[in-house]
Amino acid sequence: MNNNILQYEAIIVGGGKAGKTLAMDMARSGKKVAMIEDGMIGGTCINVACIPTKTIVASAKVAHLTRHAAAYGITLNDFAVDFAQVKARKHAVVEGMRAMNLQMFLDSGMDLYIGRGHFTDHKTLEVKLTEPKAGKTSVQLHAEQIFINTGALPFIPPIPGLKEVGPLTNDTLMEVERIPEHLLIMGGGYIGLEFGQMFRRLGSQVTIIERSAEFLPLEDRDIAIAVK
Repeated sequence: MNNNILQYEAIIVGGGKAGKTLAMDMARSGKKVAMIEDGMIGGTCINVACIPTKTIVASAKVAHLTRHAAAYGITLNDFAVDFAQVKARKHAVVEGMRAMNLQMFLDSGMDLYIGRGHFTDHKTLEVKLTEPKAGKTSVQLHAEQIFINTGALPFIPPIPGLKEVGPLTNDTLMEVERIPEHLLIMGGGYIGLEFGQMFRRLGSQVTIIERSAEFLPLEDRDIAIAVK
């Protein structure tokens, strides 16, 4: 046995929702567990999906209600959306949840390695560490059980000319410097509609293009009709 290879009972690659829950449960049960995370503590949901979008959705709802305050007998002057502050609030919520998840990881008893892992042998991974541990910039880990939970990335469809335009994704759209004057969303699924409503309420003109014959094609028809 190579003494330079650290031995574990389980290795989890990726600290998103499934991976983090599994890693913490196994570690709390007394198993020797290592989790490898590229740096997005808490995974897609906390960093670029559920949490940040719902935070901006809440700001957009306030903007919508404020814009229509007169209907409730409330008069407001000089209404404006400060998108820099909307983003700052979103960043604060995300950072708070990242910090909470990081503490939960450490408290569970697992070993957390921040970096990218790749297989070098049967059930053996090398991790190139973003944050060195004990002066090392890489480590080798071995375990009989290895779980892959590497998440997903935005898909850019192969439409001629699209790459040259520099399209935004669900991640980069939340980081624009100003609210778009007119936002064109390709895809009328639940994610596209969420961003469409969000930015319409914040002040953008919004156009949504859906290629299928049905609105919200992946949802039950009664739900899709109600949303439409």
